[in-house]
Amino acid sequence: MELKSKQYSLLHNPRCKTSREGLEFLKSKRIEFDTILYLKNKLSKREIEILIDKSGLKPINLIRKQEKIWKELFEPKLLSKNEIIQAIFDHPKLMQRPFFISKTKAILANPPEECLKILLH
Repeated sequence: MELKSKQYSLLHNPRCKTSREGLEFLKSKRIEFDTILYLKNKLSKREIEILIDKSGLKPINLIRKQEKIWKELFEPKLLSKNEIIQAIFDHPKLMQRPFFISKTKAILANPPEECLKILLH
């Protein structure tokens, strides 16, 4: 995952309350970061894989299992890492959000205070 000009990035969905809270939390702490609107500018499969690696999460933990598309197309199938990456690539809305990312780590910023784990690392 390429960070842009700043040390940190936030994968953000403006229509998501939790994502907006993460954005506001970082702004309130005066953290400089790039905002990546991942629904508008899709992540590549490689970027999704890097996000998984940086976060240390199991691929399935990146999925929003309450989404209708997940329930209709994927539940209750057991998917491989590559199949989950493909599902996120094909349907970015399935990905948990927001993710706060540094050059070496990524964290699901839900609640927003989780961002501190990267900032204090």
